[in-house]
Amino acid sequence: MNVEEILNFTDALIFAKKGKHLSDVQRLIIQAVCSGTRQCYDKIAENSNYSPNYLKQDVGPKLWQLFSDIFNVKITKNNFRATVESQAGLVSHEGGVIHRDQICMTDRRQDWGEAPDASIFYGRSDELARLEQWIVTEDCRMLGLVGMGGIGKTHLSVKLAEQIQEQFDYVIWRSLRNAPSLQQILESFLQFIAKSQETDLPATLDKKISLLIDYLRKHRCLLVLDDVETILCGGDCTGFYKQDYEDYGDFFKRLGECRHNSCLVVISREKPKEIFVMQGETLPVRCLNLRGLNVSAGLQILQLKGCCCNLDAECTVLVKKYSGNPLALKMVAEVIQQLFEGDVGEFLKYNSLVIDEIRALLQQHFNRLSELGNTILYWLAINREPVSIGKLQSDIYPGFSKEILIKTLKSLVQRSLIETKENHFYLQPLLMEYMSSLLIERVCEEVETGKLVLLKSHTLLKAEAKDYIKNTQINFIIQPILYKLLAVFKNQSNLEIRLEEIISKLQVHSPEESSYAAGNILNLLCQLQTNLNGYNCYDLNVWQAYLQDVN
Repeated sequence: MNVEEILNFTDALIFAKKGKHLSDVQRLIIQAVCSGTRQCYDKIAENSNYSPNYLKQDVGPKLWQLFSDIFNVKITKNNFRATVESQAGLVSHEGGVIHRDQICMTDRRQDWGEAPDASIFYGRSDELARLEQWIVTEDCRMLGLVGMGGIGKTHLSVKLAEQIQEQFDYVIWRSLRNAPSLQQILESFLQFIAKSQETDLPATLDKKISLLIDYLRKHRCLLVLDDVETILCGGDCTGFYKQDYEDYGDFFKRLGECRHNSCLVVISREKPKEIFVMQGETLPVRCLNLRGLNVSAGLQILQLKGCCCNLDAECTVLVKKYSGNPLALKMVAEVIQQLFEGDVGEFLKYNSLVIDEIRALLQQHFNRLSELGNTILYWLAINREPVSIGKLQSDIYPGFSKEILIKTLKSLVQRSLIETKENHFYLQPLLMEYMSSLLIERVCEEVETGKLVLLKSHTLLKAEAKDYIKNTQINFIIQPILYKLLAVFKNQSNLEIRLEEIISKLQVHSPEESSYAAGNILNLLCQLQTNLNGYNCYDLNVWQAYLQDVN
C-alpha cells in the first residue's frame, strides 16, 4: 500500500469505529511515519507549525493508542505500517467483519458540511456534559449556543456532535456564513435525509418545513446551524432578522414548538428572538451562553502554539487578560512566538492586548451596534469600573430615556459585549483596551480636524471620580492621546497652540453649549503642562483663569 492508500483506509476505519475522521495533525504523523524517510517527531515539527512536545507527548501517543484499541495489538511508529497492511482486507468489529464498502456506507448518515476539525480541543468538559444531558437525556428539541466571536462555539458544537452522534440516525452540520436562504437550507436537509427514498420535495416553504418535521419524528436527527448571526439585524433590537430572512423565525418557532424526536442546535453571536421567548431551564428549548476557557485549558493552547514563560503566573495573567477567548489566545500566541520567541513575560511588558487580528475580530461586533450602543461602550471604557444604569444615564450627553438605555444595555449583554455584576455593568479587559484605543484614535482625529463629536459627548477625565480612577484615566486615555498628538504636531508648543485655538472657537461659536468639549481640551492642556506654575490639574476653574491670562 502506498501512503495515500494507508491514509484513506485508516481514515475510513476510524470513522467506522469511532464516528470521526483523522485530523490534519494525525494525517501528518501517519504520512511522515509511512514515508520512505521515516521522519522523527522533531523533523515533523520542523516542517509544520506544531511544537515537538505537542507531537511527542500528546498527538503521537494518543494516535498509537487509538490504533492499538482498534487492532487489539500494541501499535507504535515502528509496526504501524506493517499492521495496517496486514489488516487492510478485513477488520474485526464487535464480533463480525466490516468490509471497505460497508465502511463507506456509514458516511451516508452524516453530512458534516464545512464543520472544522475539532480533534485539537481543550477544556469544556462541563459544557459538553450539560449539552449532552439536555439533548440526549432530556430530549431538547432546540438548543441555542451563543457567545462573542472566537469564544469557541463552533468547535464546541462539532465536539458535541461527534460525542453524541451514535444517538442519532442522521447528523447534518451547516453554516449560514454566506447567508443562504431558508429554502436552500431546507432542501439540503431534506435531500440528505430522503436520499434513499427519492422523494419529490414540496414546492412551498411551509410544506417543506412540515415535511422536515415529519422526518424529525420518524428519525432521530441532529441538525446544526452555525453562523446564524449572519442573517440577524444589527442595532439595539437583537434577535430580529434581516430583510428576506424573516422566514427563519417561523422555522425556529415551529421546530421549537412541535413534538419530534430530534434536535436543532443554533449557533450564533446573539440569540434569535424565538429562542429568547421559548427557552427555559425545564423547557424543550434551552440556551447556553458560552464564556471563555478556564486557565488550565488556556495554558494548553499557549503550550500548543509554542509559548513559554518563566513563571506559570505570567501565562495565567495572559489567559485572564484575554478572558479565556481561545481564538484571541491563538492569535496573540502566534505574535508572541514570532516577535518574542514564545516568551510570554516579554510580551506582557509591552502592555498591549489588541493586535491587528484581534482588532478585526472585535470590529465585527462594533459594526453591528447602534450609536447608543457604541456610546455606552465608550463610557464603560472611560469609567474603568462597574457602573449602574443611573450613573450611565447621568454621564451620557445628549441624554436618553431610561427605557431606551435599558433596551440598549440588554442588546449589549445578549451579544456578550458587556458583563454584569450586582446591577452594575463593565467591560472585560480585552474589550476595555479595544474601546480605549478607538476612543484615543477618534479624539486625536477630532483635534486634528477640529470636527468635535466624541470630545463633546464624552469626558476623558471625570473630576468627581476617585483618585485611583482619575490616575487610570490619565495613564490609559489622556497620556496616550497626548503622545499621538505630539507625534502629529511635532512639539509641545504647536500642540498647545492647536488646543488653545479649539478653546477659542468653542468660546465664540458654542459659548452656551453644555457639552464636555471645553473640559476635555482644558484637561489635555493641563496634562501637557502639568508642571506649569504648580496648577492643580483637576481644577478647571484655575485652568480657565490661566487661559484668560495667556490670551
